[in-house]
Amino acid sequence: MNRVADLYIRVSTDEQADKGYSLRDQEERLRRYCEIKNISVRNVYKEDHSAKTFNRPEWNVLISNLKKNKNGKSSSLLLFTKWDRFSRNVSQSYQNIDLLHSLRVEPQAIEQPLDMSIPESKIMMAHYLTIPEVENERRALNVFYGMRRARKEGRYMGVAPLGYVNKITEDKKKYIAIKEDEAELLRWVFDKIIENNYNTEQIWKLVKEKAKGKRRFSRNNLWVAIRNPLYCGKIFVPAFKDEEAKFVLGQHEPIISERKFNEVQEILDGRRRKFPKPKIVSLDKLPLRGFLKCPKCQRMLTGSASKSRLGRYYYYYHCHAQCGVRFRAELANEAFEYQLKELMPIPGIAELFVDAVLEDFSNKIKKQGIDRKQMLTQVEELNNRLQKALIQKVDGKLDDEDYAYIKKDTREKLEKLEYNLSQLSDQNLEIERLLKSEYSKILNLYKLYSEGDIEQKRQIIVSMFPENLQFDGTRHRTQRLNSAVILIYANTKDLSRNKKGISLPFLDLSQEVSAGGVEPPTFRAVI
Repeated sequence: MNRVADLYIRVSTDEQADKGYSLRDQEERLRRYCEIKNISVRNVYKEDHSAKTFNRPEWNVLISNLKKNKNGKSSSLLLFTKWDRFSRNVSQSYQNIDLLHSLRVEPQAIEQPLDMSIPESKIMMAHYLTIPEVENERRALNVFYGMRRARKEGRYMGVAPLGYVNKITEDKKKYIAIKEDEAELLRWVFDKIIENNYNTEQIWKLVKEKAKGKRRFSRNNLWVAIRNPLYCGKIFVPAFKDEEAKFVLGQHEPIISERKFNEVQEILDGRRRKFPKPKIVSLDKLPLRGFLKCPKCQRMLTGSASKSRLGRYYYYYHCHAQCGVRFRAELANEAFEYQLKELMPIPGIAELFVDAVLEDFSNKIKKQGIDRKQMLTQVEELNNRLQKALIQKVDGKLDDEDYAYIKKDTREKLEKLEYNLSQLSDQNLEIERLLKSEYSKILNLYKLYSEGDIEQKRQIIVSMFPENLQFDGTRHRTQRLNSAVILIYANTKDLSRNKKGISLPFLDLSQEVSAGGVEPPTFRAVI
Protein backbone atom coordinates (compact mmCIF):
# COMPACT_ATOMS: atom_id res chain seq x y z
CA MET A 1 0.00 0.00 0.00
CA ASN A 2 1.26 3.47 -0.89
CA ARG A 3 2.40 5.21 2.30
CA VAL A 4 1.75 8.87 3.11
CA ALA A 5 4.37 11.27 4.51
CA ASP A 6 4.57 14.81 5.82
CA LEU A 7 7.84 16.59 5.11
CA TYR A 8 9.42 18.68 7.86
CA ILE A 9 12.12 21.11 6.74
CA ARG A 10 13.92 23.27 9.26
CA VAL A 11 16.81 25.68 9.13
CA SER A 12 17.83 28.45 11.51
CA THR A 13 19.04 31.83 10.24
CA ASP A 14 22.59 31.19 11.56
CA GLU A 15 22.79 27.76 9.91
CA GLN A 16 21.62 29.17 6.62
CA ALA A 17 24.31 31.86 6.74
CA ASP A 18 27.21 29.81 8.20
CA LYS A 19 26.70 26.33 6.70
CA GLY A 20 24.75 27.02 3.56
CA TYR A 21 21.74 24.98 4.64
CA SER A 22 18.81 25.67 2.39
CA LEU A 23 15.08 24.98 2.75
CA ARG A 24 14.84 24.40 -1.00
CA ASP A 25 17.72 21.90 -1.00
CA GLN A 26 16.17 19.89 1.84
CA GLU A 27 12.79 19.80 0.10
CA GLU A 28 14.37 18.56 -3.15
CA ARG A 29 16.16 15.71 -1.36
CA LEU A 30 13.04 14.70 0.57
CA ARG A 31 10.81 14.70 -2.55
CA ARG A 32 13.38 12.66 -4.47
CA TYR A 33 13.47 10.12 -1.64
CA CYS A 34 9.64 9.89 -1.66
CA GLU A 35 9.63 9.31 -5.45
CA ILE A 36 12.14 6.47 -5.15
CA LYS A 37 10.29 4.86 -2.23
CA ASN A 38 6.86 5.43 -3.81
CA ILE A 39 5.68 7.60 -0.88
CA SER A 40 2.93 10.20 -1.33
CA VAL A 41 3.70 13.68 0.03
CA ARG A 42 0.76 15.08 1.99
CA ASN A 43 2.01 18.35 3.57
CA VAL A 44 5.28 20.25 3.61
CA TYR A 45 6.18 22.23 6.74
CA LYS A 46 8.98 24.75 6.39
CA GLU A 47 10.49 26.11 9.61
CA ASP A 48 12.92 29.00 10.12
CA HIS A 49 13.42 28.54 13.82
CA SER A 50 15.95 27.26 16.36
CA ALA A 51 15.94 23.54 17.28
CA LYS A 52 16.73 24.17 20.96
CA THR A 53 13.06 23.77 21.83
CA PHE A 54 9.89 22.47 20.14
CA ASN A 55 8.10 25.75 20.67
CA ARG A 56 8.17 26.44 16.93
CA PRO A 57 5.31 27.90 14.84
CA GLU A 58 5.29 25.31 12.04
CA TRP A 59 5.86 22.42 14.43
CA ASN A 60 2.78 23.46 16.40
CA VAL A 61 0.76 23.57 13.15
CA LEU A 62 2.04 20.10 12.20
CA ILE A 63 1.03 18.58 15.56
CA SER A 64 -2.36 20.27 15.39
CA ASN A 65 -3.04 18.80 11.92
CA LEU A 66 -1.88 15.33 12.98
CA LYS A 67 -4.23 15.39 15.96
CA LYS A 68 -7.14 16.15 13.63
CA ASN A 69 -6.27 13.09 11.50
CA LYS A 70 -5.38 10.73 14.36
CA ASN A 71 -8.56 8.66 13.82
CA GLY A 72 -7.27 7.42 10.48
CA LYS A 73 -6.71 3.66 10.16
CA SER A 74 -3.28 3.80 8.52
CA SER A 75 -0.10 5.23 9.97
CA SER A 76 1.95 7.93 8.28
CA LEU A 77 5.56 9.12 8.14
CA LEU A 78 7.22 12.34 9.21
CA LEU A 79 10.34 12.75 7.09
CA PHE A 80 13.31 15.10 7.54
CA THR A 81 16.87 14.99 6.21
CA LYS A 82 18.82 14.51 9.48
CA TRP A 83 17.99 14.18 13.16
CA ASP A 84 19.48 17.61 13.91
CA ARG A 85 16.72 19.02 11.63
CA PHE A 86 14.26 17.39 14.00
CA SER A 87 15.78 18.66 17.25
CA ARG A 88 18.90 19.63 19.18
CA ASN A 89 17.38 18.87 22.59
CA VAL A 90 17.56 15.22 23.70
CA SER A 91 14.97 15.23 26.49
CA GLN A 92 12.35 17.10 24.44
CA SER A 93 13.10 14.88 21.42
CA TYR A 94 12.06 11.71 23.21
CA GLN A 95 8.88 13.37 24.50
CA ASN A 96 7.87 14.47 20.99
CA ILE A 97 8.77 11.09 19.47
CA ASP A 98 6.38 9.47 21.98
CA LEU A 99 3.76 12.05 21.03
CA LEU A 100 4.17 11.23 17.32
CA HIS A 101 3.89 7.50 18.04
CA SER A 102 0.65 8.12 19.93
CA LEU A 103 -0.64 9.86 16.77
CA ARG A 104 0.39 6.84 14.62
CA VAL A 105 3.24 8.77 13.01
CA GLU A 106 6.74 7.40 12.47
CA PRO A 107 9.58 10.03 12.44
CA GLN A 108 12.49 9.21 10.12
CA ALA A 109 15.68 10.96 8.92
CA ILE A 110 16.34 9.91 5.32
CA GLU A 111 20.13 10.41 5.61
CA GLN A 112 20.33 8.72 9.04
CA PRO A 113 17.70 5.96 8.75
CA LEU A 114 16.87 3.80 11.78
CA ASP A 115 14.89 0.55 12.02
CA MET A 116 13.20 0.97 15.39
CA SER A 117 12.14 -2.71 15.39
CA ILE A 118 15.80 -3.45 16.22
CA PRO A 119 16.51 -2.57 19.91
CA GLU A 120 20.10 -1.48 19.15
CA SER A 121 18.75 1.28 16.92
CA LYS A 122 17.88 3.24 20.07
CA ILE A 123 21.61 3.58 20.76
CA MET A 124 22.14 5.14 17.33
CA MET A 125 19.14 7.44 17.86
CA ALA A 126 20.63 8.62 21.16
CA HIS A 127 23.89 9.30 19.32
CA TYR A 128 22.18 11.24 16.49
CA LEU A 129 20.19 13.34 18.98
CA THR A 130 23.00 13.96 21.48
CA ILE A 131 25.71 15.12 19.05
CA PRO A 132 23.71 18.21 17.82
CA GLU A 133 22.89 19.20 21.41
CA VAL A 134 26.55 18.92 22.42
CA GLU A 135 27.52 21.03 19.39
CA ASN A 136 25.00 23.67 20.42
CA GLU A 137 26.24 23.78 23.99
CA ARG A 138 29.89 23.93 22.90
CA ARG A 139 29.12 26.76 20.48
CA ALA A 140 27.20 28.64 23.18
CA LEU A 141 30.07 28.12 25.65
CA ASN A 142 32.61 29.42 23.13
CA VAL A 143 30.47 32.49 22.54
CA PHE A 144 30.12 33.02 26.31
CA TYR A 145 33.88 32.80 26.89
CA GLY A 146 34.55 35.07 23.93
CA MET A 147 32.13 37.73 25.18
CA ARG A 148 33.49 37.45 28.72
CA ARG A 149 37.05 37.90 27.46
CA ALA A 150 35.94 40.93 25.46
CA ARG A 151 34.28 42.43 28.56
CA LYS A 152 37.47 41.90 30.57
CA GLU A 153 39.33 43.81 27.87
CA GLY A 154 36.85 46.67 28.26
CA ARG A 155 34.90 46.08 25.04
CA TYR A 156 31.13 46.42 25.07
CA MET A 157 29.35 43.51 23.37
CA GLY A 158 25.85 43.61 21.93
CA VAL A 159 23.48 46.23 20.61
CA ALA A 160 24.71 49.74 21.44
CA PRO A 161 22.84 51.27 24.37
CA LEU A 162 21.13 54.66 24.37
CA GLY A 163 23.63 57.38 23.47
CA TYR A 164 25.91 55.06 21.46
CA VAL A 165 25.96 53.44 18.03
CA ASN A 166 27.58 50.18 16.84
CA LYS A 167 30.57 50.57 14.51
CA ILE A 168 33.28 48.35 13.00
CA THR A 169 36.96 49.18 12.54
CA GLU A 170 38.88 48.52 9.34
CA ASP A 171 40.23 45.28 10.83
CA LYS A 172 36.62 44.10 11.48
CA LYS A 173 36.59 44.76 15.23
CA LYS A 174 33.27 45.91 16.65
CA TYR A 175 33.01 48.86 19.03
CA ILE A 176 30.54 51.49 20.21
CA ALA A 177 30.88 55.21 19.48
CA ILE A 178 29.02 58.18 20.90
CA LYS A 179 25.84 59.18 19.07
CA GLU A 180 26.04 62.87 19.81
CA ASP A 181 22.36 63.86 19.57
CA GLU A 182 21.34 61.16 22.06
CA ALA A 183 24.42 61.68 24.23
CA GLU A 184 23.70 65.41 24.56
CA LEU A 185 20.20 64.67 25.85
CA LEU A 186 21.55 62.08 28.29
CA ARG A 187 24.05 64.61 29.67
CA TRP A 188 21.15 67.00 30.14
CA VAL A 189 19.24 64.31 32.10
CA PHE A 190 22.21 63.64 34.41
CA ASP A 191 22.61 67.39 35.00
CA LYS A 192 18.91 67.76 35.82
CA ILE A 193 19.08 64.97 38.39
CA ILE A 194 22.08 66.63 40.06
CA GLU A 195 20.33 70.01 40.12
CA ASN A 196 17.60 68.20 42.07
CA ASN A 197 14.84 70.61 41.03
CA TYR A 198 12.63 67.92 39.50
CA ASN A 199 11.86 64.32 40.37
CA THR A 200 12.51 61.56 37.84
CA GLU A 201 8.95 61.49 36.53
CA GLN A 202 9.07 65.22 35.81
CA ILE A 203 12.42 64.79 34.04
CA TRP A 204 10.91 62.03 31.89
CA LYS A 205 8.09 64.39 30.84
CA LEU A 206 10.63 67.05 29.87
CA VAL A 207 12.70 64.45 27.99
CA LYS A 208 9.66 63.38 25.96
CA GLU A 209 9.34 66.93 24.67
CA LYS A 210 13.03 67.20 23.83
CA ALA A 211 13.33 63.69 22.35
CA LYS A 212 10.67 63.97 19.66
CA GLY A 213 11.77 61.83 16.72
CA LYS A 214 14.23 59.82 18.83
CA ARG A 215 12.50 56.44 19.14
CA ARG A 216 15.03 54.90 21.49
CA PHE A 217 14.21 57.36 24.28
CA SER A 218 11.58 55.21 25.95
CA ARG A 219 10.86 55.48 29.66
CA ASN A 220 12.48 52.10 30.39
CA ASN A 221 15.59 52.81 28.29
CA LEU A 222 16.10 56.12 30.09
CA TRP A 223 15.83 54.66 33.60
CA VAL A 224 18.21 51.83 32.67
CA ALA A 225 20.66 54.38 31.24
CA ILE A 226 20.91 56.58 34.35
CA ARG A 227 21.86 53.48 36.38
CA ASN A 228 24.37 52.09 33.87
CA PRO A 229 28.08 52.69 34.73
CA LEU A 230 28.88 52.22 31.06
CA TYR A 231 28.20 55.95 30.61
CA CYS A 232 31.14 56.90 32.84
CA GLY A 233 33.47 54.50 31.03
CA LYS A 234 33.06 51.32 33.10
CA ILE A 235 32.23 47.80 31.89
CA PHE A 236 30.70 45.32 34.35
CA VAL A 237 32.12 41.79 34.35
CA PRO A 238 29.77 39.44 36.27
CA ALA A 239 31.02 36.78 38.67
CA PHE A 240 31.82 33.37 37.15
CA LYS A 241 33.09 30.26 38.96
CA ASP A 242 35.95 31.43 41.21
CA GLU A 243 36.16 34.89 39.59
CA GLU A 244 34.49 37.75 41.45
CA ALA A 245 32.31 40.37 39.77
CA LYS A 246 34.18 43.55 38.95
CA PHE A 247 34.23 46.73 36.87
CA VAL A 248 36.92 47.33 34.25
CA LEU A 249 37.85 50.45 32.34
CA GLY A 250 36.03 50.41 29.01
CA GLN A 251 37.64 51.06 25.65
CA HIS A 252 34.70 53.26 24.63
CA GLU A 253 34.51 57.02 25.17
CA PRO A 254 32.47 57.93 28.29
CA ILE A 255 29.55 60.35 28.01
CA ILE A 256 29.86 61.72 31.57
CA SER A 257 32.53 61.71 34.28
CA GLU A 258 32.65 59.01 36.96
CA ARG A 259 32.18 61.67 39.61
CA LYS A 260 28.97 62.91 38.04
CA PHE A 261 27.66 59.35 37.61
CA ASN A 262 28.31 58.53 41.28
CA GLU A 263 26.68 61.78 42.38
CA VAL A 264 23.54 60.86 40.43
CA GLN A 265 23.49 57.38 41.99
CA GLU A 266 23.68 58.93 45.48
CA ILE A 267 20.71 61.15 44.70
CA LEU A 268 18.67 58.28 43.26
CA ASP A 269 19.54 56.03 46.20
CA GLY A 270 18.46 58.74 48.65
CA ARG A 271 21.88 59.05 50.29
CA ARG A 272 21.94 62.82 49.74
CA ARG A 273 19.55 65.27 51.39
CA LYS A 274 16.96 66.45 48.92
CA PHE A 275 15.56 69.94 49.05
CA PRO A 276 11.82 70.40 48.62
CA LYS A 277 10.84 70.47 44.97
CA PRO A 278 7.57 70.71 43.09
CA LYS A 279 5.63 67.54 42.45
CA ILE A 280 4.48 68.48 38.98
CA VAL A 281 5.76 70.25 35.89
CA SER A 282 3.95 73.57 35.65
CA LEU A 283 2.15 75.17 32.78
CA ASP A 284 3.70 78.34 31.37
CA LYS A 285 0.91 80.38 33.00
CA LEU A 286 1.64 78.87 36.45
CA PRO A 287 5.41 79.19 37.09
CA LEU A 288 4.88 79.51 40.88
CA ARG A 289 2.88 76.29 41.13
CA GLY A 290 4.47 74.03 43.73
CA PHE A 291 6.26 76.95 45.47
CA LEU A 292 3.33 78.80 47.09
CA LYS A 293 2.03 77.93 50.55
CA CYS A 294 -1.51 78.62 51.64
CA PRO A 295 -1.42 81.59 54.11
CA LYS A 296 -4.23 79.97 56.15
CA CYS A 297 -3.60 76.22 56.37
CA GLN A 298 0.09 76.15 55.25
CA ARG A 299 -0.65 73.52 52.59
CA MET A 300 0.86 73.84 49.13
CA LEU A 301 -1.27 75.71 46.64
CA THR A 302 -2.01 74.02 43.35
CA GLY A 303 -2.93 75.71 40.09
CA SER A 304 -5.53 75.22 37.39
CA ALA A 305 -7.36 76.96 34.55
CA SER A 306 -11.00 77.97 34.51
CA LYS A 307 -12.89 78.41 31.23
CA SER A 308 -15.34 81.29 30.94
CA ARG A 309 -18.59 81.30 29.00
CA LEU A 310 -16.84 83.18 26.20
CA GLY A 311 -14.25 80.42 25.91
CA ARG A 312 -11.36 82.30 27.54
CA TYR A 313 -9.16 80.63 30.11
CA TYR A 314 -8.30 82.20 33.47
CA TYR A 315 -5.59 80.71 35.64
CA TYR A 316 -5.65 80.50 39.44
CA TYR A 317 -3.49 79.38 42.33
CA HIS A 318 -5.77 77.80 44.92
CA CYS A 319 -5.81 75.55 47.98
CA HIS A 320 -7.24 72.03 48.01
CA ALA A 321 -8.60 72.47 51.52
CA GLN A 322 -11.88 74.12 52.48
CA CYS A 323 -10.16 77.33 53.55
CA GLY A 324 -11.20 79.05 50.31
CA VAL A 325 -7.83 80.64 49.47
CA ARG A 326 -7.70 81.51 45.78
CA PHE A 327 -5.53 83.98 43.83
CA ARG A 328 -5.56 85.05 40.22
CA ALA A 329 -2.35 83.61 38.70
CA GLU A 330 -1.82 86.73 36.63
CA LEU A 331 -1.87 88.91 39.76
CA ALA A 332 0.49 86.62 41.72
CA ASN A 333 2.89 86.31 38.79
CA GLU A 334 3.00 90.09 38.23
CA ALA A 335 3.63 90.70 41.94
CA PHE A 336 6.51 88.23 41.91
CA GLU A 337 8.12 89.80 38.85
CA TYR A 338 7.66 93.32 40.29
CA GLN A 339 9.37 92.31 43.54
CA LEU A 340 12.12 90.61 41.57
CA LYS A 341 12.59 93.83 39.60
CA GLU A 342 13.06 95.74 42.86
CA LEU A 343 16.13 93.67 43.71
CA MET A 344 19.14 95.88 43.02
CA PRO A 345 22.63 94.44 43.55
CA ILE A 346 25.07 96.38 45.73
CA PRO A 347 27.90 97.76 43.52
CA GLY A 348 31.01 95.62 43.88
CA ILE A 349 29.37 92.91 46.03
CA ALA A 350 29.04 90.42 43.16
CA GLU A 351 32.78 90.71 42.48
CA LEU A 352 33.50 90.16 46.17
CA PHE A 353 31.24 87.12 46.11
CA VAL A 354 33.20 85.63 43.19
CA ASP A 355 36.48 86.31 45.00
CA ALA A 356 35.12 84.63 48.14
CA VAL A 357 34.12 81.52 46.19
CA LEU A 358 37.54 81.38 44.51
CA GLU A 359 39.33 81.76 47.85
CA ASP A 360 37.22 79.00 49.36
CA PHE A 361 37.91 76.82 46.33
CA SER A 362 41.66 77.50 46.61
CA ASN A 363 41.66 76.47 50.29
CA LYS A 364 39.86 73.26 49.42
CA ILE A 365 42.40 72.48 46.68
CA LYS A 366 45.25 72.86 49.21
CA LYS A 367 43.52 70.55 51.65
CA GLN A 368 42.79 68.08 48.87
CA GLY A 369 46.49 68.03 47.98
CA ILE A 370 47.28 66.86 51.52
CA ASP A 371 44.41 64.34 51.40
CA ARG A 372 45.69 63.04 48.06
CA LYS A 373 49.17 62.35 49.46
CA GLN A 374 47.69 60.50 52.43
CA MET A 375 45.48 58.40 50.16
CA LEU A 376 48.39 57.50 47.86
CA THR A 377 50.36 56.38 50.92
CA GLN A 378 47.44 54.20 52.01
CA VAL A 379 47.19 52.71 48.49
CA GLU A 380 50.89 51.81 48.58
CA GLU A 381 50.51 50.21 52.02
CA LEU A 382 47.52 48.14 50.89
CA ASN A 383 49.36 46.94 47.76
CA ASN A 384 52.32 45.90 49.93
CA ARG A 385 49.93 44.08 52.26
CA LEU A 386 48.43 42.16 49.33
CA GLN A 387 51.88 41.31 47.96
CA LYS A 388 53.07 39.99 51.34
CA ALA A 389 49.94 37.87 51.70
CA LEU A 390 50.57 36.36 48.24
CA ILE A 391 54.17 35.50 49.16
CA GLN A 392 53.02 33.89 52.42
CA LYS A 393 50.42 31.86 50.52
CA VAL A 394 53.01 30.62 48.01
CA ASP A 395 55.39 29.72 50.88
CA GLY A 396 52.61 27.79 52.60
CA LYS A 397 52.47 30.10 55.62
CA LEU A 398 48.95 31.31 54.81
CA ASP A 399 46.03 29.04 53.93
CA ASP A 400 43.69 29.72 50.99
CA GLU A 401 40.77 30.87 53.14
CA ASP A 402 42.80 33.51 55.01
CA TYR A 403 44.39 34.70 51.77
CA ALA A 404 40.98 35.02 50.11
CA TYR A 405 39.73 37.11 53.04
CA ILE A 406 42.78 39.42 52.98
CA LYS A 407 42.51 39.77 49.19
CA LYS A 408 38.82 40.65 49.30
CA ASP A 409 39.21 43.10 52.22
CA THR A 410 42.24 44.81 50.62
CA ARG A 411 40.58 45.17 47.22
CA GLU A 412 37.47 46.73 48.76
CA LYS A 413 39.62 49.31 50.54
CA LEU A 414 41.63 49.96 47.36
CA GLU A 415 38.46 50.50 45.32
CA LYS A 416 37.16 53.00 47.88
CA LEU A 417 40.47 54.89 47.88
CA GLU A 418 40.63 54.91 44.08
CA TYR A 419 37.10 56.33 43.95
CA ASN A 420 38.02 59.08 46.45
CA LEU A 421 41.17 59.86 44.48
CA SER A 422 39.17 60.17 41.26
CA GLN A 423 36.85 62.64 42.99
CA LEU A 424 39.78 64.76 44.11
CA SER A 425 41.31 64.79 40.64
CA ASP A 426 38.07 65.69 38.88
CA GLN A 427 38.23 69.39 39.68
CA ASN A 428 37.04 72.23 37.53
CA LEU A 429 40.29 73.97 36.72
CA GLU A 430 38.45 76.70 34.82
CA ILE A 431 36.28 77.74 37.76
CA GLU A 432 37.73 81.28 37.87
CA ARG A 433 37.07 81.92 34.17
CA LEU A 434 33.59 80.42 34.41
CA LEU A 435 32.60 82.39 37.50
CA LYS A 436 33.81 85.70 36.13
CA SER A 437 32.10 85.15 32.78
CA GLU A 438 28.82 83.92 34.26
CA TYR A 439 28.25 86.00 37.38
CA SER A 440 27.03 88.93 35.26
CA LYS A 441 23.97 86.83 34.40
CA ILE A 442 22.68 87.08 37.96
CA LEU A 443 23.11 90.85 38.27
CA ASN A 444 19.70 91.30 36.68
CA LEU A 445 17.53 88.43 37.88
CA TYR A 446 14.37 90.16 36.68
CA LYS A 447 15.54 90.11 33.05
CA LEU A 448 16.79 86.55 33.35
CA TYR A 449 13.45 85.47 34.83
CA SER A 450 11.11 87.40 32.52
CA GLU A 451 12.89 86.31 29.33
CA GLY A 452 13.40 82.69 30.41
CA ASP A 453 11.21 79.68 29.63
CA ILE A 454 9.20 77.85 32.31
CA GLU A 455 12.15 75.62 33.19
CA GLN A 456 14.55 78.55 33.67
CA LYS A 457 11.98 80.43 35.75
CA ARG A 458 11.52 77.52 38.12
CA GLN A 459 15.28 77.04 38.43
CA ILE A 460 15.61 80.66 39.52
CA ILE A 461 12.77 80.29 42.04
CA VAL A 462 14.08 77.08 43.60
CA SER A 463 17.61 78.55 43.75
CA MET A 464 16.53 81.76 45.48
CA PHE A 465 14.07 80.32 48.00
CA PRO A 466 15.21 77.29 50.06
CA GLU A 467 11.77 77.47 51.67
CA ASN A 468 8.41 78.19 50.04
CA LEU A 469 6.70 81.50 49.30
CA GLN A 470 3.50 82.93 50.74
CA PHE A 471 1.31 85.36 48.80
CA ASP A 472 -1.05 87.64 50.72
CA GLY A 473 -2.82 88.98 47.66
CA THR A 474 -0.38 91.86 47.21
CA ARG A 475 3.18 90.74 47.96
CA HIS A 476 5.16 87.53 48.29
CA ARG A 477 7.01 86.65 51.49
CA THR A 478 9.30 83.81 52.49
CA GLN A 479 10.94 82.59 55.69
CA ARG A 480 14.40 82.43 54.19
CA LEU A 481 16.32 83.59 51.13
CA ASN A 482 19.45 82.08 49.64
CA SER A 483 22.45 83.54 51.50
CA ALA A 484 24.14 84.53 48.24
CA VAL A 485 21.05 86.50 47.20
CA ILE A 486 21.04 88.30 50.56
CA LEU A 487 24.71 89.11 50.14
CA ILE A 488 24.47 90.45 46.59
CA TYR A 489 21.03 92.11 46.60
CA ALA A 490 20.72 93.62 50.09
CA ASN A 491 19.54 97.22 49.65
CA THR A 492 22.11 99.65 51.06
CA LYS A 493 19.35 102.07 52.16
CA ASP A 494 17.66 99.29 54.10
CA LEU A 495 20.97 98.30 55.64
CA SER A 496 21.52 101.77 56.98
CA ARG A 497 17.87 102.09 58.06
CA ASN A 498 17.57 98.71 59.79
CA LYS A 499 20.59 97.79 61.90
CA LYS A 500 18.97 94.61 63.23
CA GLY A 501 18.43 93.03 59.82
CA ILE A 502 18.10 93.43 56.08
CA SER A 503 14.89 94.54 54.40
CA LEU A 504 14.44 92.96 51.00
CA PRO A 505 11.43 93.12 48.66
CA PHE A 506 10.63 89.48 49.50
CA LEU A 507 11.35 89.39 53.22
CA ASP A 508 11.77 91.55 56.30
CA LEU A 509 14.64 89.64 57.84
CA SER A 510 14.75 89.55 61.62
CA GLN A 511 17.53 88.46 63.94
CA GLU A 512 16.16 84.91 63.72
CA VAL A 513 17.40 84.65 60.15
CA SER A 514 21.14 84.31 60.02
CA ALA A 515 22.95 85.97 57.15
CA GLY A 516 25.07 82.86 56.59
CA GLY A 517 28.08 82.51 54.39
CA VAL A 518 28.14 81.97 50.67
CA GLU A 519 26.59 78.82 49.21
CA PRO A 520 28.37 77.96 45.94
CA PRO A 521 26.08 74.98 45.03
CA THR A 522 22.95 77.14 45.32
CA PHE A 523 24.69 80.00 43.54
CA ARG A 524 25.51 77.64 40.68
CA ALA A 525 21.84 76.73 40.28
CA VAL A 526 20.92 80.38 39.83
CA ILE A 527 23.34 80.86 36.94
